[in-house]
This record gives sequence, C-alpha cells and structure tokens, in this order.
Amino acid sequence: MSLEATLSTVETQLQDVQEALLATDPLALEPAATQLRSAAMTLSQALAGQAGTPLSPTDEQARRIRAIAARLPTLRDQLARLLALTERQAASLLPPAQGVVTYGNGTGQGSARGARIYRAPG
Repeated sequence: MSLEATLSTVETQLQDVQEALLATDPLALEPAATQLRSAAMTLSQALAGQAGTPLSPTDEQARRIRAIAARLPTLRDQLARLLALTERQAASLLPPAQGVVTYGNGTGQGSARGARIYRAPG
C-alpha cells in the first residue's frame, strides 16, 4: 500500500472514531478503533521501513502525519472521558459488591446465599 493510501486510510479511520465517540455508540466505536489501530500500525511500519524499504514522506505527507499526531491525544482524552462516564453510569446501576464472585463462591461448591437482587438507592 502506498504512503498516500495509508495516510488516507488513517485519516478516514480517525474521522470514524471521532464520529463514534461523539455519538457515544459503542457498537460503532469498537470496530472503528480496531481499524484505526490497524491502519496506524501499517503507517508506522511503512515509515519505519518494516514493509520493505522505508518510505520518505513529501512535505505535504509530513504535514498530514503531524496533523494525525496532533489529533490522537485529543481522541485519547475523549475516549478516557467516555470511559469514566460509562464507569460512573455502571456504578450507579450496579452497586459495588465486595468479595462476591460472579459465578459462585470460587471454591467449586454452590453458593449458599442465593441470587443477589439489585435495588435502586432510596
């Protein structure tokens, strides 16, 4: 794949991840993030010369690479904020369980306590 095509793929995937983050759509975010990671690895390998001979970017391509590098920290921050929000929402729905194993008591025997019922606070 040429450097131009690789850059276009990374830019497209960055846009897809950005849109999925703004829509808070986890079903779209996961595949978009996976595709972005793959495209970024391809770009990194091409620039490092792991795909044969190292590619030497033109001035325009170098500008695009810098623009991609500038967008990544912002995207990472947005993802961290979404993760924190999701964790808070999950904690409000499911109270923390201290020492409770999800599938039994961890000793191989059945749980004597029975099912745990969740109630809304208040």
